[in-house]
Amino acid sequence: MSPRQPEAEPKPFFNVSIPREEPMREKVVTHEKFRGITGQIKLGITVQSEYLFVGSGQYEFDPKAGKDHPDVWYTFYRRNGQVCIPGTSIKGSIRAIVESISNSCVSQRRGQERVQIDSAHQPCKYKDEKSLLCPACRLFGTTGFRGRVYFSDSTPRDDVQMEIVKISELWEPKRHANVRRFYEVKKFQPIANQRPESNFRFVEAVPKESKFCTTLQFENLSKAELGLVCYALGLNVENDRVVPAFAPKLGGAKPRCLGAVKFNPAYLQLWQNDDLTHGLKPLIHQTEEMFRFFIECLQECQRSNLLHSQSWDAVIKGLKPQNEPCPRGVY
Repeated sequence: MSPRQPEAEPKPFFNVSIPREEPMREKVVTHEKFRGITGQIKLGITVQSEYLFVGSGQYEFDPKAGKDHPDVWYTFYRRNGQVCIPGTSIKGSIRAIVESISNSCVSQRRGQERVQIDSAHQPCKYKDEKSLLCPACRLFGTTGFRGRVYFSDSTPRDDVQMEIVKISELWEPKRHANVRRFYEVKKFQPIANQRPESNFRFVEAVPKESKFCTTLQFENLSKAELGLVCYALGLNVENDRVVPAFAPKLGGAKPRCLGAVKFNPAYLQLWQNDDLTHGLKPLIHQTEEMFRFFIECLQECQRSNLLHSQSWDAVIKGLKPQNEPCPRGVY
């Protein structure tokens, strides 16, 4: 079966156009001393789609499976035997959104994609402290420059029940020039039988409403930069309240509508200079105080023009959950 049949079900991805304007490249903020905003946000992660799959790159095999049961499946990532979402996986997903909504360079490309991106959005190159980097590279880093935003590995809050899920094979979609591709949040369609067959695979996944926790650590940020990261986590401001704007996607099998999550801020810890000890002391902010600070950061991000409004609107529209089925077959 051809992966690109014209009569196939609608493909669950959308494109965000790369702006014609050049990225706002500026000098980097260095690490030799604390300045600006430094701290961490404790985040809860709740799975919003039917399943979340974060691959380990390994397989599990059941020699006694029989012809109507999974025999080989891709396993979920584990750290010391515990199910885990690597912090690098979260960082990569959030960076992709930041790149899109801030008009940053296109940092990750493969093969012939190199000729499909205009010259202004080619990857940033860091040589020294005078180098000019786009917003995403200043935050998350690039070759030669350590970033200022990190995520810890995310572990389950409670016991999670793993499931072996059958999905159609994943094929590379046709790519278009000067756009960024994301996958929509649609309804997963389960496949009735669990029989191994060609053009299908099995993955080990956690089900909807599974809960994880992670820590977002940041150093030397401006309010506008922290606001940009909050936007990428799916947060927005409406009527002076912080509200969810969309469901970011993590992990693999996004074309099969897996991976949508919600980030729930639990508390904010900021480090402040202590004039008495000439060191840093932590200040803990929770609930109302924390969300007031987030509102300040989100609004400052808009005022600073770090947030590219057209791209932001496109991401909100594309990543909002839809009550439409995801393709079940190969496409």
